[in-house]
Amino acid sequence: MLNRGRTTTLVLVTAGLLLGGCTSVVEGVASPGATAAPTPGDDPMFEAPAVGTCHQVEVVYDPLEVPPVVDCAQPHTAETATVQDTGLPLDAPYPTEEDLDYSEDSPFTEVCSYDTADDYLGAESGDLTYVDYTVVLPTPEQWAAGARWAACDVVYGGSGPEPAPGRMAGALEGPDASAYRVCLDGSPVEYDEVPCSVEHWAESLISLPDVPEGAPFPVDRAARAPYAEQCLSDAVDYLGGPLTPELALDVTTDDEEYWADSPFPQCVIVRADGGTSTSSVRG
Repeated sequence: MLNRGRTTTLVLVTAGLLLGGCTSVVEGVASPGATAAPTPGDDPMFEAPAVGTCHQVEVVYDPLEVPPVVDCAQPHTAETATVQDTGLPLDAPYPTEEDLDYSEDSPFTEVCSYDTADDYLGAESGDLTYVDYTVVLPTPEQWAAGARWAACDVVYGGSGPEPAPGRMAGALEGPDASAYRVCLDGSPVEYDEVPCSVEHWAESLISLPDVPEGAPFPVDRAARAPYAEQCLSDAVDYLGGPLTPELALDVTTDDEEYWADSPFPQCVIVRADGGTSTSSVRG
């Protein structure tokens, strides 16, 4: 997880008195000195990253790995969505892995969530977003100077950080929204999550159909149809209207062995002709 350090600007203030064309300084009048540097503990938000700061996160869920800040015009994998004061005292030691286990009493627990990421992207109800999130900590040096903040970065990618298509703030409200929604490549039995901007056979919905105990594995689309019918109301909400003739409903099943242990099909929207697409049905 990442962290951003800002360069502290030192402003030197000099003063002189001009007396009737004389260039000498009047004795006993002191010139102002340089602005004092902040002392540890003055500001728990010392050198905290601004919202929208871009980082190159390599691994999510590892706040002790502090990656570099990068120019947002350059390839980057993460952006800061929010920053909070943890409220930890000045004498608190630098966090360890045990401190970052996200237990209920951890001051880092409430910094990040998928809701944080979705709000940053401008997600609508029903959106499954192709992002993750990670906590960003101050560096040990910033911590020693009194920084006690924790930030939440939105990380682009499904199974790991990937270069973001552009600026992620409000991206679901812009022309590249398809790149931030979850679609599926492969088949109902074996598939990978991909952004909807690349070729895919299905677009994911949040809903999970009910499966009767002991239900046999649905071997084909006809056998999956009773489960897909349960997806209709959520699909209508997702589309903002009825399914068009070009669209249909289906479900994922994983393989037969997985179904026997954990039958949790997921609702998806597919092309009625069985083809593929390179954009989200939501636009």
